Amino acid sequence: MLNGKTAPSDNKRIAMNALYMYIRMGIVMFAGLFTSRIILRSLGIIDYGIYNVIGGIIAMFIFFNNAMTNATSRYITTYLAKKNERKLNGIFNMTVAMHFGMAIFIVILGETVGLWYLHNKMVIPEERFFAAQILYQFTVVTSFISILYVPFNAVIIAHEKMNAFAYISIMDVIFKLAIALSLAYAPCDKLVFFGLLTAFVSILDIVIYFIYSKRNFPETKLKFYWNWPLFKKMSAFTGWSLVGNFSYIFYTQGINLILNLFCGPAVNAARGIAVQIENAIKQFSNNLQVAINPQIIKTYASDNLERMYSLIYASSKYCFFLLFLFSFPLMLEAEFVLNLWLGADAVPSHTVNFVRIILCVTILDALINPLYTANLASGKLKLYQICVCGVSYAFMIITYFAIKITNVPESVFLCLLVSTIIGSITRIFVAHHQVHLPIGTYIWKVYVRIIAVVATSVVLPIIVYSNLSNGWERFIASLASSSVCIVVSVYFVGLTSNERATFKRKIIEKFTKRNEK
Repeated sequence: MLNGKTAPSDNKRIAMNALYMYIRMGIVMFAGLFTSRIILRSLGIIDYGIYNVIGGIIAMFIFFNNAMTNATSRYITTYLAKKNERKLNGIFNMTVAMHFGMAIFIVILGETVGLWYLHNKMVIPEERFFAAQILYQFTVVTSFISILYVPFNAVIIAHEKMNAFAYISIMDVIFKLAIALSLAYAPCDKLVFFGLLTAFVSILDIVIYFIYSKRNFPETKLKFYWNWPLFKKMSAFTGWSLVGNFSYIFYTQGINLILNLFCGPAVNAARGIAVQIENAIKQFSNNLQVAINPQIIKTYASDNLERMYSLIYASSKYCFFLLFLFSFPLMLEAEFVLNLWLGADAVPSHTVNFVRIILCVTILDALINPLYTANLASGKLKLYQICVCGVSYAFMIITYFAIKITNVPESVFLCLLVSTIIGSITRIFVAHHQVHLPIGTYIWKVYVRIIAVVATSVVLPIIVYSNLSNGWERFIASLASSSVCIVVSVYFVGLTSNERATFKRKIIEKFTKRNEK
């Protein structure tokens, strides 16, 4: 269904990579949700909230590394597309050196600004403060190590080795599940023990990434390399990427800190649970997007803009449909699912509303990633970051005053939802300016189809939900009616006639091959 001027092998590669990512997603998602349930029950609501907000402090600093990650991925993928093997090793070693320097910088920030915030601003019960301090130090160590394996991860994705990426991710989630199960036998404070084992798993991760990359990609041979012109180019690219990542982290993790400041760690726990569900649902679109991103960058590098536009239309639309299929029934039955997952006695206040709003944000975010990848491929980030970040910074100020005036935690997420809507529209116009994306074509092929699918698929499930009492009967009815209505609507309204024909042909081919066997 991914149209455009391209060899069939490109679409096949995308399909296979997407398959690997969905296998990974199934295991990672269910293991992750099960792990979260165990951790919440083992730590309790207060300690779980402390764990989430401490992670938020470090994440505020990690935006430096996230900006460099974008530069690393873009440059490695671009030179891989150009088949410039001589420069690849130099670029890889430059990124390793830059990430090591950034890791040191993050540690310094963590041990100065971060510690000051922990001691002077965070709302933590006095009897849990010492454990929070120890957890904080382990979190700094984990962040340091996580920064170092970014170049290796970027190389794996640039080579489109999604099977390896999937296997490593599955191993990581298994390690974390083992940590959760071991909390019941912790020989010391559970919060401290949790931080220690999490740091240990990050060490295992970087060892695995290093060994795999060393054995499969010759450009990952480590040696000292420094190129000032290349450093300046990557730094300039990173500089504008830095602005964007800071706005994203400042807003998302800033929400966490604002909630802690005005509402305390129990509300942080509610937000943490909502984010766990958000991350699980995001896997459905992220897997497809990770499989397509290298192709978007490579087609731009090869000056095949029509192919790139086709990938943007397809990935934006399909990512939205996937998220909507899984998110909408969960929005309806959020209370039932949370009680079933965590137990009615373990669900913090506000969690149901947080989940519903944050899922709306997640669905809209699915439209953003392909546009950002296109701008990333162009290397022209200045206008993109100024426009998009301006929206985020403005709404961060609005968010602060919204919760200060209303003292309603949900107001924070409603501000985030409005910000996401405005940011999505802004990105379309920026992409038109930067990579000449046809606005009218994008709106027709993506937004019109999406709005039509939503309008024609939600009515019956809402009627079913409104006329049944809470319980298994309503849950099953809501899930069934939502799934059927969305799938039918996507097929007849969301897909073009060519896409439907391609879909039917693929199904017929599958059944034909199966019957021949």
